[in-house]
Amino acid sequence: MSAHSLRALKPTDATWIFEACQDEQIQYWTTVPKPYLMEHAVGFANGQTIAKKVWVIEDSTKKEVGVISIHGVDENGNAEIGYWVAPWGRGAGATKDAIKSLAEYAKTQSDIKSIQATISDLNIASQKVVVAAGLAKAEAAVKTCPAGGVETTATYYRKAL
Repeated sequence: MSAHSLRALKPTDATWIFEACQDEQIQYWTTVPKPYLMEHAVGFANGQTIAKKVWVIEDSTKKEVGVISIHGVDENGNAEIGYWVAPWGRGAGATKDAIKSLAEYAKTQSDIKSIQATISDLNIASQKVVVAAGLAKAEAAVKTCPAGGVETTATYYRKAL
């Protein structure tokens, strides 16, 4: 059994999301607004996002440790995923568990044939965690990813469902 579970995002998540998104690593590797303000967290927690589906990652005590989402599904059925884990949730397998749970959900969706993460070629930690979750390095991405204040080349990591 997984040590982490997913649940729907709710408005009361804004406070911990705001706190988590102050983290330098989340701001460095993701597209969260910089600076990340409480109004950003409130909007996100209230569903003001471009993501198709968003979940909160909880640990075994039901403490919120991160977020995972499906940003969209392309014409080939690749569901683009995104995620981040707060500092207090790192090192316990939260992302790996969340990706596996997201994959189970994706299998129930007729428009999704695979899950895919676009990861900066500099983000070694994220590359390792998606491989541990069953995704394989695919091809060079046609888009870039953030790494601090610059955009970097990226690679798709993918898992057929």
